[in-house]
Amino acid sequence: MVNKPIKQTILVVDDTPENIDVLSNLLRDEYIVKAALNGEKALLIASSKPVPDMILLDIMMPDMDGYEVCRQLKAMSLTSRIPIIFITAKTEMADEEQGLELGALDYITKPISPSIVKARVGTHLDNHRYQLEIEHKNTELKQTLSKLKEAQAKLVQSEKMASLGVLTAGIAHEINNPINFLQASAKGLGKALKQVFDVIDQYTHIDRDNFIAELERIDQLKKDFDFDDLLSGVEELIANISDGADRTAEISRGLRAFSRLDEADKKIIDIHEGIDSTLTMLNYRYKDSIIIRKEYGDIPAVQCYPGKLNQVFMNILANAIDAIEEKRIDSEAGIITIKTDLIEKTPNDEVVISISDTGTGITPEVLKQLFDPFFTTKDVGEGTGLGMAISQGIIEDHEGLIEVESKVGDGSTITVHLPLKV
Repeated sequence: MVNKPIKQTILVVDDTPENIDVLSNLLRDEYIVKAALNGEKALLIASSKPVPDMILLDIMMPDMDGYEVCRQLKAMSLTSRIPIIFITAKTEMADEEQGLELGALDYITKPISPSIVKARVGTHLDNHRYQLEIEHKNTELKQTLSKLKEAQAKLVQSEKMASLGVLTAGIAHEINNPINFLQASAKGLGKALKQVFDVIDQYTHIDRDNFIAELERIDQLKKDFDFDDLLSGVEELIANISDGADRTAEISRGLRAFSRLDEADKKIIDIHEGIDSTLTMLNYRYKDSIIIRKEYGDIPAVQCYPGKLNQVFMNILANAIDAIEEKRIDSEAGIITIKTDLIEKTPNDEVVISISDTGTGITPEVLKQLFDPFFTTKDVGEGTGLGMAISQGIIEDHEGLIEVESKVGDGSTITVHLPLKV
């Protein structure tokens, strides 16, 4: 059974009953028609739910004219959106302008033409319905967009956590080595210093009556301890501790520079610092098997979101390491080359960062999907499939561009273009 369309309601306002009858007879076949003989009655009917879909309003009425009725209807939130058409004997251009300025959609002069009235009523009701539908759709789209943004934020957070997982593994591995070195050196230094202090203590307790004999005894003790070698060993241990502390400080600086993932404000930063801090975090993955070549150009600082850019560098460099490890033959070292340069362009100069690897390369089929969310060639559990998609989004947020060139078997080059100011 097909549902009949619901008839729309039209309120006719006129102080002359004959005029109301004419309009009611003209419209009642297609619409539900209500009537009001004065402005006060019209306001009462219009403000009662369900409100009419349209009001046909006379201007010249006693007590409250049509202009005032229109003004009050537009002032109430419940009735402000109801389409109003003035139907009046006032034919002056100034009268029509006043009515339209008050918010009426149309102005029809008496005597009316039935076909014109029906056409205009139908057109304005359709337009109003379409407008309401569009507004409803816009509201739904805004809600959908809001949900999409929430989902995108969760995806970005997921990829961020994956990056932090790599970061955590790198920190644990990198800090563990210098800490173990520091512990071993500190123990060795403690033992060596004890022997040095034992010798010094002998000097503080020399028996003056047997001075020569005491010195000979201490000299023998020093020979037993290999005292000269012992002092050299102390110096070496101190140098080792210093090196370990420097390495730990370097890792700490790298972590501090890299892990600004949640900074919301743009900052003017040194791109090379961001790349270097990312390399520091990934050092445990490449230090024994991959050569890093830096061909840094003379580039100015860039206005950007530092943590987000570091996330891009992490994704690109981690993928480059993966590609090299996948291809690696025996002990042959892979190479990652990082180049930076300044390109002068109008209206905004840009910094170009290219990261090339000697890995497996990317097939044309995979290349087409490289920036698709959730696309990955890695085994289940080894990648989110979001790294490159999010990286592209981050670069686009900087009004930049990310490009990929690759040849299967030879490797890949990913190039990032960043305007100096965003």
